[in-house]
Amino acid sequence: MDLFKSPFWHDPPGHRFQGRYHARRNPDAPSLGRALRIVSGIVLIIVGTAFLVLPGPGIPPLILGAALIAGESLTVARWLDAVELRLRRWRE
Repeated sequence: MDLFKSPFWHDPPGHRFQGRYHARRNPDAPSLGRALRIVSGIVLIIVGTAFLVLPGPGIPPLILGAALIAGESLTVARWLDAVELRLRRWRE
């Protein structure tokens, strides 16, 4: 799957992570997979935070971990969409 051809990149800013959350939402999905994605996201956030003070790239693991959690949590998805809009305004 080509990452840049996925619907995530075609959604309007401020709705990307929520759109991904709703697209992935499946009440019949096994909860083990969901738990593994959440735990993986938390681990990546911890590693990214450690790399912010240690030598190494800290921002990519933080973003990837937050995105993994956002796929399973609507609250985190809304927060990441709000952060994206703020970053876009700041960049302009």
